[in-house]
Amino acid sequence: MRGYPNRNKGWWVRGGTWSFSWSTSHSLRWYLDTSTTGLQAVKVANASDLKLGDVISYDFQGDGRFDHTTIVTGFNEIGEPLVNAHTVSARQRNWRYTTSPAYTDDARYIFFHIKDSFT
Repeated sequence: MRGYPNRNKGWWVRGGTWSFSWSTSHSLRWYLDTSTTGLQAVKVANASDLKLGDVISYDFQGDGRFDHTTIVTGFNEIGEPLVNAHTVSARQRNWRYTTSPAYTDDARYIFFHIKDSFT
């Protein structure tokens, strides 16, 4: 974790406060896309490129503001990622999130593979 005490920087939680990237999907999306030290990720083109522990960012309205984040926690019988989330508890939900009341036909996704080692 790094960036404390600036809530606009890094990815951290400490002493009852936290960075925006720790608690806000849109901020986490930008953190994962730009981090060069500590927790790092690489964008991948398709959900099929994800592994356990990877992250999906969701822009349900298609307006460029990312509303939700999930973690890949498994795969279905045809190898598609299943995700968990906690806004409304979701366990082993299909990654597309079409069964969520937040889903719209305008939904856009960004897929992040979390790097296995950090500098």
